[in-house]
Amino acid sequence: MTMAVPQQLLRQLLALDEPTRREIAQALLESIDAAGDNQLSDSEHNKLEAAIDRAIAQSDAGQGIPIEQAIAEIRARRAALGRVAR
Repeated sequence: MTMAVPQQLLRQLLALDEPTRREIAQALLESIDAAGDNQLSDSEHNKLEAAIDRAIAQSDAGQGIPIEQAIAEIRARRAALGRVAR
């Protein structure tokens, strides 16, 4: 399954703290793997909604980081793992 992510949403996600990004990513991955029908269960939907609400609250509170910093951190991690960063 291929999914396009709007650039503005990607920037907002990257500006979140790492635990929140992981939680959102995990919820999304679980939804993709769920029973092949790509539908969220009520529990999964609630988890995703809660993670998104926390992400928005953190963003509104100014707890994000600049996109340039997030991209630099991702590139550094990829480089450390021996992967080519684009």
